[in-house]
Amino acid sequence: MNKSIPIKEILVEDGAVKSIAHVMEKVGVGHSKVMVVCDDNTYKAAGSCVISQLKDGGFDATECVLERDGMLVPDEGALGEILIKMQKDVKFLVAVGSGTINDLVRFISFKTDRPYGIVATAPSMDGYASSVSPLIFKGFKRTYPAVYPVFIIGDVDIISRAPYDMVTAGFGDILGKYTSLADWYISSLVADEAYSEDIASLVKISIEKCVKASRGIVNRDKKAVKELMEALVTSGIAMLQFGNSRPASGAEHHLSHYLEMKEISSGVERHFHGTKVGVMSAIVSAIYHYIFSLAPDEVERLMSNRASQTREEYELRIKSTYGAMADEVLRDLNNFYLDEGKRRQRQDKIRDNWERMKKWVEENVPSGAHIRGILREISAPEMPDEIGVNRQLLGDALLNAKEVRQRYTILRLAEDIGLSTEKILEAVLKH
Repeated sequence: MNKSIPIKEILVEDGAVKSIAHVMEKVGVGHSKVMVVCDDNTYKAAGSCVISQLKDGGFDATECVLERDGMLVPDEGALGEILIKMQKDVKFLVAVGSGTINDLVRFISFKTDRPYGIVATAPSMDGYASSVSPLIFKGFKRTYPAVYPVFIIGDVDIISRAPYDMVTAGFGDILGKYTSLADWYISSLVADEAYSEDIASLVKISIEKCVKASRGIVNRDKKAVKELMEALVTSGIAMLQFGNSRPASGAEHHLSHYLEMKEISSGVERHFHGTKVGVMSAIVSAIYHYIFSLAPDEVERLMSNRASQTREEYELRIKSTYGAMADEVLRDLNNFYLDEGKRRQRQDKIRDNWERMKKWVEENVPSGAHIRGILREISAPEMPDEIGVNRQLLGDALLNAKEVRQRYTILRLAEDIGLSTEKILEAVLKH
């Protein structure tokens, strides 16, 4: 692992959880009061062992177990429960879990100025090393500033026994980097966003590690699971080094976040975030290859015929789509993409960089069919209908998910050149 990062200890190996007391001492925690945060599932997987190991190591360890009938949601209720259960003299937090637990504890750590470490229970997402927390606030999923962990422990014995859909979710999260890197690259050319080739290379390493491990994942081969976990941590390190999630999150994540908000508001059964990311990365890849198959004169024709949207039309769409969350969406975006002067500037850059972007996509973004093939190899969902997304919902997401963030993606580029959602949906379903 890269030792220049601020995380003091990263330990991914068999039996790593037994070293937690030693790791705590090594990173300078001291024998202060510790609160271990987990849910009822992660308590059984590793939480009880963590508490036992800490107590045997001389730590005053208390616990906060978030018990839920269904999946734990990272919302105001969960945050409040942790704060209520946290005693005033707690000096350090230990998160035991994966995505949701880590996001909750990371945010609490940031807000209360108490450092934390994470003991992973599944290789299910790439946020272990990041410094942001995707949380649900008033039903709207957005990313909040947080803080990186002091240490990351991934006990391969534990994570290799995680539910298989959590393992494939982590795999899907990494495959999403194919398209998130593409979004980052085109944004650097079209929207003048800062871009780092060194950090992009780090993300590419995580993709290579993940794909390399694919054949062993199905059999829960420990070496393959270790490779996957290291890929997830590497991706998180890239975000940490850049300062936000841009290197590892693009349109495929926006689509996933949008679907998650719809699921939460309707109360339907949810799939893991990384599972959606994997499926949506194939969708976004198909969009990339369709758009960059267009001839420059066709792009020019689309731009010339593009109809502007009035503020009233735009706000009506947002309000009808996002309901009670609409005001927050409108406030965050601040009508940024309604500015036709800025759009014309982006269109000029699209023209100027068309062949350069096309070449980059051809060399770096595998086809949607190829991504689906990789997912199929590990018996993970590959098609939208496998995660409960029908044609209507997919079209709805393609139209509205770009409003989740102001970030420039291929969905914004499609909007800039004047491609309709119907045309994009038709092209996606053919690929």
